Amino acid sequence: MIGRERILEGLERLLKRLPGEQFELVYTGGRSDLTRYTRSEIHQNVSVENMRVYIRAALGKRLGVVTVNTLEEGPLLQAAKQAVELAQRQPENPYFEGFPSPAEYEPTTTYFEATAKFTPKQRAEVVKKVFAEAERLGFEVSGAFSTSTGEIAVLNSNGLEAYQPLTGVEISLVPVSQEGMGYADAFAHDVEKIDLEAVAARALERCSLNKGQQDIPLGQYDVILEPGCLAEVMRWLNLIAFRAQAFIEGTSFLAGKLGERAMGENITIYDSIHEPEAQGLPFDFQGCPKRKVTLIERGINRGVVFDLMSARQAKAEPTGHAGPPDSPYGPMPWNICMEAGDSSLEEMVASCEKGLLVTRFHYLNGFLDPKRAMMTGMTRYGTFLVEEGKIKHAVKNLRWTESMLRAFSNVRAISRKREVFSYGGAAGFAIAPAVYIEGFTFTGVQEEGAVGQ
Repeated sequence: MIGRERILEGLERLLKRLPGEQFELVYTGGRSDLTRYTRSEIHQNVSVENMRVYIRAALGKRLGVVTVNTLEEGPLLQAAKQAVELAQRQPENPYFEGFPSPAEYEPTTTYFEATAKFTPKQRAEVVKKVFAEAERLGFEVSGAFSTSTGEIAVLNSNGLEAYQPLTGVEISLVPVSQEGMGYADAFAHDVEKIDLEAVAARALERCSLNKGQQDIPLGQYDVILEPGCLAEVMRWLNLIAFRAQAFIEGTSFLAGKLGERAMGENITIYDSIHEPEAQGLPFDFQGCPKRKVTLIERGINRGVVFDLMSARQAKAEPTGHAGPPDSPYGPMPWNICMEAGDSSLEEMVASCEKGLLVTRFHYLNGFLDPKRAMMTGMTRYGTFLVEEGKIKHAVKNLRWTESMLRAFSNVRAISRKREVFSYGGAAGFAIAPAVYIEGFTFTGVQEEGAVGQ
């Protein structure tokens, strides 16, 4: 960790030396420590530390961005000059009206010392216990256990100044038997919030059940999706529906249909930095305060997320969801959540006359028909036939093809408990429950061993 004082002092010193044009400076940096294991042996310990400074120059409505990975003044000044030169060659952006002004931010807690100080030895001690329990059952374990620390800062020529430290811990466990695999993972800012024994027990239990996979007829089944399945679906909904660019271009199912029903009354999806399971950054990558945004409210289309420029283009209010300056996706939800229900995974299984319990989705594709949120993907790490409220046996991995608008219009139950899933860093995540969906469409079969492990 470089620290707030050193980062802000370095960037403020740069701003004072820059010419009269308007500038925005964004700092991202940190360290990631990873322990990777396969066949119940640790085979890799990696530590990576890096930083990135985005320098965006504004000449009227012309913008130029240059990125460097240093806080040294000489290279930063040179990069600023290059940003100005790039801006001179760009067409005007009619929706740019200047960088944001200083703002106040609601505080969030995203940094935990216990995570920052978690050592490779501690990671090894955790997975050693998992290896021992897996060996007792005749399994081998693969996966990864990572901890990270990071810092994000935004400054601009208008006097805006924002800084936030963050930590993250993520573990994945893939026990493998002669007949199949199991899976469980967990993410948190605070390593002490993760029940590592419970995560391991869940992965091993799924592997124990995932044997003797049988064929079943293709078609529609009631399906109980564990939270990880929902996290993957919500990642795709971010991309095809809830980001500003998809809404403005008209490819989102919300485009031209705000206020209309798209899903069942028990479905509410929103983006929020203040949740009991995890908190997010209080500002976006332009330094704008993040607002809670309701995307779907009791099945009704309510809105998407915007940054400053996309909000002006759509004649809407900005919501504080700008991504990094080099992001190809524009503003999108960083902390997407589905509202909890009043059921549990066990209650869903007990209430199911005939259906499928799915551990995880894999290889999703949401570009089939974004206007209907039509997606396809595979089940993985354990798919089980449920009859008369009990798990009967494992089935082979299945391909599904389904409109998630239709699926989310047929949700019979939602769990009280939600889980957190990282979207590739401590700043972005999904918070998802388990759901029971009636009439989910399965269109193909995949052998477990045929999918890359």
